[in-house]
Amino acid sequence: MLIRPAELRLAFTAGLTNAFAFLSGLPFGYYAPLAVLAVCTGSYGGSLALGRQRLLGSLLGAAILLVAYEGLKDLPLPIGMAVALGALRLFGGALGLQVGYKVGGMIVVMGWLVHDDQLAAWIPLRLFWTAFGILTALLSLRLFWPARASAASLQGYATLLRDLAMALEAAAAPQPHRRQMSRQLRAQLVGQRRLKVQVTNELGSSPEHHPLHQLLQLLDDCCSRLIVSSDSLGRQGAWAELPPALGDLHQAQSDLLGALAQRLRLWAEQLEIQGEPLPPPPSQPMAIPDRWLTLERRLADPDLCSPSPGLSLERLQHNASRLTLCSLALRTLETGERRWRGLAGGGDRPAAVQRGRDASQRSRR
Repeated sequence: MLIRPAELRLAFTAGLTNAFAFLSGLPFGYYAPLAVLAVCTGSYGGSLALGRQRLLGSLLGAAILLVAYEGLKDLPLPIGMAVALGALRLFGGALGLQVGYKVGGMIVVMGWLVHDDQLAAWIPLRLFWTAFGILTALLSLRLFWPARASAASLQGYATLLRDLAMALEAAAAPQPHRRQMSRQLRAQLVGQRRLKVQVTNELGSSPEHHPLHQLLQLLDDCCSRLIVSSDSLGRQGAWAELPPALGDLHQAQSDLLGALAQRLRLWAEQLEIQGEPLPPPPSQPMAIPDRWLTLERRLADPDLCSPSPGLSLERLQHNASRLTLCSLALRTLETGERRWRGLAGGGDRPAAVQRGRDASQRSRR
């Protein structure tokens, strides 16, 4: 049976913490490995959020225990306990506590029933070992097989971009692609948005100003728009038999979608570059197919303006809709790359300017 690095790290950290607590000679050391097991999740960001909640719940439970035990000890035990736990729930909600109620309630119950004769020593030691276990778990996630949510998020977007490239290539085919592909893409995007909460915890205060946070938001925007474009193109499909005028336009759309798919795969490769604080954008400008660059001239073809048995209104509307969706997908990638270069400190010259110069040079020839 293969042991995963995360499981090995958890066992090593819990064992090391337990050994330190035993050698320290201080009582109640078993709370430290329990905190490690409760906090050490899949990523540093998730563990940091759980650690904050657990520490806040412990502090709140200890404070309520000290006040309630002295002030309500003359009441019957069930009533005093119920009032204390109700106060924990009330103040926990006011402080934004989400998952720390359990540990806070355990402190109230165990302190009142088991450690009532040694609260002065039990509460500080319980808080100390809890904080020590949380700190050890966070250090293990940074030092031993680092598990950062930011790296996992970039890898997730790289996978999503590759799947989007396949969807764009499928949208260029004569038959519409299956709806299952679009549902899968949307599910991947939702998963990335959930993971972004853990990335925000890792980035500390004011994460919205961090370049990595802005890059993830950029990728979210681009992927969301590309999913809509690919889904709409796939639902429409393409005509199997077209007159020469429209067939040439559809070939230009197919060439563009293929180029966009290759560019998305290049984006995915850039996101997987290790050792950089911020993944660099592609160094070379995006290559636009010649058929798409000369599309304006092709649209002026007299055959598209004259009546023809093969040019029905339905086919012309279908072609116009596909052209609009392809243009939106192209503009999404161009805008995304321009913003990406701005975050990385590169130039901010629009790729359309360079394309325009290339097109003008071809027209001169």
